[in-house]
Amino acid sequence: MNMYSYPSYFRANPNGRPGKITVTGEHKMYVDPDQAVVSLGVVTQGEDLEEAQRQNVQRSNRVVQSLVDNGIPKKDIQTSTYQIFPKYHYEDGKQIFMGYEVRHVFTITVSEIDSLGKIIDEAIKSGANRVENIQFVNSDPAKTYQQALAAAYHEAHEKALTLSNQSGQQLDPHPKSITEHSGTAVIPFAPTALVQGAEDSTSLQPGQIGVTASLTVEYRTY
Repeated sequence: MNMYSYPSYFRANPNGRPGKITVTGEHKMYVDPDQAVVSLGVVTQGEDLEEAQRQNVQRSNRVVQSLVDNGIPKKDIQTSTYQIFPKYHYEDGKQIFMGYEVRHVFTITVSEIDSLGKIIDEAIKSGANRVENIQFVNSDPAKTYQQALAAAYHEAHEKALTLSNQSGQQLDPHPKSITEHSGTAVIPFAPTALVQGAEDSTSLQPGQIGVTASLTVEYRTY
C-alpha cells in the first residue's frame, strides 16, 4: 500500500472558522482470472421415467469420470441441479403426454484455465449435452480490491488538496470520516455463441476481471 506524507503545519483560515471538504475517490484495477467456474450437464428424455433416469445416471457417471481424468478433483465437482420434467405436446387443443426429461447439471471449478477447452470437449464426448455458462474468476480478489481501495483513497486526498488550495484553506491531512462503498468486480462470462460452439475444438478467451473500489472522505479545513 502506498504511503503518503502530509505537511506538518497549518495556515489559518482567513475567515477564522473551520470548514470541511467532502470528496469521493474511485479506482478500477484489472487482474487476470486464474480459475473458471463451468456449469455443464446431461439431459435425457424418454417415455419411461426409470429408463430416462438410468440413461442419465450412466452418462453423468461418464462425464464425472472424464472430468476426474482431466485433473479435476472430485471436491471441485458439485451437483447444482437435478430435475425431472414431464413432457407434453399440444395438438388440436389437447395435451398429449410425451414422456419425461431428466436434467443433471454440475458446477465445476477449473484451476488450470488453459485446459478449459479440452476439459469441456472431453466432457461432451463423454455424454454432456448442456453447457450453461462459463465464468472466469480470480481466487484472491481481496488483494486486488485492497490495492484499488488504496488508489481510490489517494485520488480522494488529491482532490481535497486541490480544493483546499483553490479555496485558500489549509487541509487537515487526517480525515474526519471515511465511508467505503461496496466494491464491484466485473466478472467475464463466455458469450452464448461460444458456449453453443463447445462441441467444436473449443478455444476460450478469459480476458481480465475489473475490480472497482470507491469511497467518500470528509476532511476538516482551517
